[in-house]
Amino acid sequence: MAELNNYIGGGGKPVKLYEQRDLIRESSESDLNELLHTVQAEILDLRTKAVLQQAENPMRIRQVRKMVARIHTELASRRAAAN
Repeated sequence: MAELNNYIGGGGKPVKLYEQRDLIRESSESDLNELLHTVQAEILDLRTKAVLQQAENPMRIRQVRKMVARIHTELASRRAAAN
């Protein structure tokens, strides 16, 4: 989980896409919900900075949006499997 938080926060070495998927699949549902909350707060901050033209890396918005989609997909597949 710490590796995903580092990836989301932009700190450290980026995680490869296949590693990112594996980490999401192996995480517990509570960890995913916590990560989702963190990512959504970051995307709000990035969008605000982009509007004010203060964003250091505008492409980061795209990366974070994809992370949100991956987390939502994993949570949805777990809910479907439980039913």
